[in-house]
Amino acid sequence: MNAPATTETGTKPRIEGEREAEILDGVIDTLIDVGYDRLTFDAVASKVRASKATLYRKWPTKPDLVVGALEHLKAQSMPAGHDPKLPDTGSLVGDLTFHFCEDPQYNDRSIQVFGAVTSAIHRDPELTAVFTDRFVKPRMAELRKAIERAQQRGEVGPDADLDLLASILPAAVTFRVLTTGDCPDKSFVTQVIDNVMLPACRATVS
Repeated sequence: MNAPATTETGTKPRIEGEREAEILDGVIDTLIDVGYDRLTFDAVASKVRASKATLYRKWPTKPDLVVGALEHLKAQSMPAGHDPKLPDTGSLVGDLTFHFCEDPQYNDRSIQVFGAVTSAIHRDPELTAVFTDRFVKPRMAELRKAIERAQQRGEVGPDADLDLLASILPAAVTFRVLTTGDCPDKSFVTQVIDNVMLPACRATVS
């Protein structure tokens, strides 16, 4: 087996910057075209004109490659200088409204990719693990922090299940995306906050 290509200095070439973005864009295009199950390193390598060895050095497994593309797609939707941490607006309504209305969540392209990935999760335990650890947990942690702040302000009861409360809005938004293919608008998010999230929080306050 031939050794991987090296640079003139004998070091392995690194994928970063614009080249990394080009490759991840190619992964996204391939996901949309063929879905997760039929996506292969061969297909991506051919599309982006890179060797499989180069891809494997950066993304050792297919789930690594695909979740890396999801993270790239999410970053693309953010304005320059965006801070992924939820701001403390002083109220739970303000925090949630900012995160789900002011902070871009979905567009037509991201909905197609998200659908391709989530439809395969139950068939691929490794994808489930990587997607959960790198994509879901960091976002749920930020939502939990917002609810913890609300708890300190008395908006949420001391014995409330914070993880359950943190899952309400993501569950509603994700269900809408996957069942209708529509981007949830501010009106939908506000209705979920007012009619589901806030009553659930108030019910935990003695």
